[in-house]
Amino acid sequence: MNDVVGAPILDRRGWRGDDLQQPSDWVVELSTGQLDGLKQLADQLPSSSELWLNADAVENTPTEVQTLINQTKEELAFGRGFTLIRGADAADAERLRRVFWTLGVAVGNPVMQNAKGEVLSIVADRFAGAQRGRDTRGYESNDELRFHCDGGDCIAMCCIRQAPRGGMNGLVSLFSIYNEMLANHPEHLEVLKRGYALYSRKEKGDTESTKNLGKVQQNLIPVFAWHEGRMSTWLNIQLAEIAAEVSDGGFSEADRAALTCVEAVANQPGMQLTFMQQPGDMLFINNLAVMHRRDKFFDSANPEERRSLYRMWINLGDGQPVVPAHAALRRGIRGPSPAIASL
Repeated sequence: MNDVVGAPILDRRGWRGDDLQQPSDWVVELSTGQLDGLKQLADQLPSSSELWLNADAVENTPTEVQTLINQTKEELAFGRGFTLIRGADAADAERLRRVFWTLGVAVGNPVMQNAKGEVLSIVADRFAGAQRGRDTRGYESNDELRFHCDGGDCIAMCCIRQAPRGGMNGLVSLFSIYNEMLANHPEHLEVLKRGYALYSRKEKGDTESTKNLGKVQQNLIPVFAWHEGRMSTWLNIQLAEIAAEVSDGGFSEADRAALTCVEAVANQPGMQLTFMQQPGDMLFINNLAVMHRRDKFFDSANPEERRSLYRMWINLGDGQPVVPAHAALRRGIRGPSPAIASL
């Protein structure tokens, strides 16, 4: 693989939503052997999740499970940059958490994703319509989430329950967006190669974990970058906009025009893949290749029936060499110590 600046990406990384019309094109259905093998490995975890991070590596991974792990890593690093694995049972939320953790740590190394240090967190609306601000983390609200990438090489989300209405997912290849920009909007490419500053939302936590939150991180993060013959991509549209809003200088006309164009291209007909995660679905997304979004959702009045997902940020053990600004994203968000959340 040798990516050249100024040349389009013509392999699987440059997919378009209208190329993936049938779920069989992109959904991996767990075989009985794979599901049984994942359950077997999950049941070997200590009874308390506080001990999972220090648990010894599992030996004798069933062959079918190892094949699934290898195929997942390959698709994330060299394929379309995402995979949805279907077939796990969501009826037992604790068993599902164990299965999701087992697969996640086999794919890569979990990193902290908030100031509490969580390496596995819960995606749920914690505001129930209350006022939000710029520091509200999207995964803790029911708001629409515009296209963005997260920390770590990958984000993984496992659906426990869906909302009665809303919550549709969308994915778009940043390589495909690059191809469109190269062909039809080349005037924005220099700005996108330079990149944008990022606003880090402030959270509750200890002094050391929160000292760099609630402010603009001044290092620019390129949307499109090349290093050692490989291209990598990354963008969080809303955090780039907030960084401009709270900065003295704000966006230049060229900065704003380029960001607006990227979002417009991402939302063009045929670009994105839209779908609803089903309970038990485990979705893995390469943050250096694919942006994701979510429609606003409307929850059940019954707390036991509200939309909930497990979430992890994961670094691939053999992740590709990338420019320093993209490599820094692999640090995640530092908390006091790693923690694993539960319902």
